[in-house]
Amino acid sequence: MQSSKAPAATRYSERTGIVAPADGWSPPIRYLLRRARILQLIRDIPPGSLLEIGCGSGALLCDLSRQGHSAQGLETSFQARHMAIRLAELCKTTYSISPEPLREWAGHFNTICAFDVLEHIEDDARALQEWSRWLAPSGKLILSVPAHRSRFGAGDVWAGHWRRYDRKDLKELLSSNGYAIEHFECYGFPLANMTELVGNLVYSKKLKQRDTQSKAQASAASGVDRSDYVQLSDWITSLPGQFMIATGSAMQTISRNLDWGSGYLVMARRA
Repeated sequence: MQSSKAPAATRYSERTGIVAPADGWSPPIRYLLRRARILQLIRDIPPGSLLEIGCGSGALLCDLSRQGHSAQGLETSFQARHMAIRLAELCKTTYSISPEPLREWAGHFNTICAFDVLEHIEDDARALQEWSRWLAPSGKLILSVPAHRSRFGAGDVWAGHWRRYDRKDLKELLSSNGYAIEHFECYGFPLANMTELVGNLVYSKKLKQRDTQSKAQASAASGVDRSDYVQLSDWITSLPGQFMIATGSAMQTISRNLDWGSGYLVMARRA
């Protein structure tokens, strides 16, 4: 017998950002940990023109718009763009979403963000070169990627990843494509590591049930497929859930200069 419980109400808080289970969006724990570090890193960047590449549901665009940035997104997935437009309404913010790069982007953006995007792109060097052309001369690139090649698992396959990155890989990739690194950290330890282990078990089972998909198809769904997390939205926003997120966030901040976490977060400028 199916539960008749109604989806939890839409709400926004500084700790979780937008939570809209009725519209299919509830933030995963790893996303919340990454979001905390991103907002900490970006708070000292003056508001200006900002592009988020692969913005997915647009949840972070809500946060960045509320901080005063003139934000817009680049998202090739129709499903994700539809959700991003809906979340903008719920957040009472304004941003535009483009399905493809625009000619007027050349040299335009003060900040370009790409969070867990680069691993979805087969030719990552070419992508970095293109993004550099969209940056203003003093512009910043802020990106995150999943860390440690050796941890490539079922979750990466499910999401359509081409690779994970070791620290040396990422530093060399950025420097060889015209970027000077200003900040480099490893986020997520220990809570994101734990959720990733559980996720790999879950996705191993799901992969056996899923029809064959290309990496492009898997990537298109990865930013908006939150059906499992919607069921946890009440717990994530409860006092115990908030305490767990706050504790995990504090621990990842303390350990950010060690190589223990599940992802890398980097800020670089055009060299």
